[in-house]
Order: sequence, then C-alpha cells, then structure tokens
Amino acid sequence: MPFFLGFLLGVLGVWFFGRLAKKLNIVDKPDGLLKPHGREIPYLGGLGIFAGVLPFLWSDTAVLLTSSLALTLGLLDDLFSLSPFFRLMMEFGISLILVWKFVGFYSIWYSILWVLFVVILVNAVNMMDGMDGLCGSLVAISSLFFFFLVKGSFFQDLSLALLGTSLGYLVFNFPPARIFMGDAGSYLFAVLLSTMAVSQSRVVSFSSLVPLVFPLWTFLLDFSASVIRRFKNKKSIFSGDRDHMYDKLSRRLGVRRSLFIMCLIHSLFCGFSFGAMGNTFTGVLSLAVAGIFSYLLIKSLKLFDYD
Repeated sequence: MPFFLGFLLGVLGVWFFGRLAKKLNIVDKPDGLLKPHGREIPYLGGLGIFAGVLPFLWSDTAVLLTSSLALTLGLLDDLFSLSPFFRLMMEFGISLILVWKFVGFYSIWYSILWVLFVVILVNAVNMMDGMDGLCGSLVAISSLFFFFLVKGSFFQDLSLALLGTSLGYLVFNFPPARIFMGDAGSYLFAVLLSTMAVSQSRVVSFSSLVPLVFPLWTFLLDFSASVIRRFKNKKSIFSGDRDHMYDKLSRRLGVRRSLFIMCLIHSLFCGFSFGAMGNTFTGVLSLAVAGIFSYLLIKSLKLFDYD
C-alpha cells in the first residue's frame, strides 16, 4: 500500500507542480556550463515528491518538521539563490532536530558525528542531482535496500513510500527530463534517507551501523571526491563543477548508458549492506571490499582531477 500510494501521489504531484512551474515560469535555464541541458526545464518537482510522501510523515512530528524545513530551504534556494553560509546553518539546524529525536545527546561525540553525517549527506545528495534520472534512481535503490534494513513499521512504510514516489518522479525525469526536482527535492530526499539511517542508530553497535552506510555510499563517495578535487585544485568547495562521477561517465558513454552504470554501481554498494549484517568480521570484510572498489573507481575515472 505505501509503495503504490507513494507512486500514484508522486506521479500526480509531479505532473501538477510541473504544469504550475511552467505557468509561473519557474524554470531552470541552461547556461552551457553547470546547466548544460538544451532548453528550459520546469522546477518544482520537489513539491510533487513531497506530495507523494506526505501521508506517511504525519505519524512522526520530527520527521514531518525536518522534511518540511528541508523542502522549504531547497525551494527558497531554487527561487532566490540563498548564500552557502545560510544554507549550511539551516542544514545544521535540521540535522540537530533529527539527531535529538532519534539519537539524543547522551554521548556528545557520537551525536556530533551524526549531525555532521546528515549535513554531509544533504550536500552529497544535492551534488548527485546533476544528470537526468540519476538522483531519483539512486534514491529509489537506496529506499528499497533500507526497507530490508530498518526496524519499525513507520520506517518500513516510509521507505516503501519513498521508493514509490521516486519512481513516480522518474516518470517525468527519466532522460530526457521534463521536470527537475531542484534543491527542494534533493534536500527532501537527503533528509528522508538520513532519517532511515539515524533512526536505527541510537545504540552504538558496529555490526548494526555499518549496513546502514552502504545504501548511502555512492553519494558519500562522490561528495568526498568532489571536496578533495576542489581542494586539490584550489577551488572553493562551494563552487560547482562538471567532473562528478556521472559527468565523467556521460562524456564517455552518453547519459542513458551512464545512468545504467551508475545504478549498477550503486546497487553493488547497497548489496554490501547484506554482507555486513550479522557480525563484525563480515562488516569489516564488506568495508574493505567496498573500499577497494571505491579506490578503483577513483583511479579509473580520475575523480580527484578535472578533465
């Protein structure tokens, strides 16, 4: 039920807000650099995504609040281009609410690590929204794996709703895209994915925490490579570029093939979550294999360098 309702509401919501964006001229205009698409594409896909998951957020005030704040922050950035500092402060505020609700502040260092983790993930998911169909596809795959990892009916229903809504959004965003989610959608996706991980992490346990990282691994890998690449080349970490993992693949293979390969890579990393379940040995082994594969990706695609 959550999957089908999320899909239906997602399709209807994205369709409706796409038409509204066109009527209000809320569109993403190509600039030939960071926005290479050849025509104006309506925003507000994020509002349609929110419509898909909204019925499943009412059961938890903190999740509803943080999701609404993330959506609003992203929407304001889409419309008015907020300063990086203001966005960062708001991201920390959203993260603090999530951590306070699900982890608490009994262990201050553990809580601080989770606060930083959520902020990083918000920016990592946002960076992944740079190619038609990509962010929605990866979030859908992550949601499917989180369904098998999370405990509690609320979080399982939310993961299925997020899966359905993501696929509903992809009806309009699969290349060539007819609508973009904007920062509103990517911030919302990131907070919901963060909720899946943080909500299961009140108890410090290596064997229970490690599986939760793998459905987010691709986002974190690309983010880390981007930060190192910009720092290495003396660029601001807040400045965008077109040398993400998917950018380098798309220049070689085209958008659709690159999308397929990115989904395969992400599915592989997500699959390590099952290998990491159970005991410390398999968790360490899964981390080691994922680390080796990440190193090979970094070297083969030269993710630390600009093309």
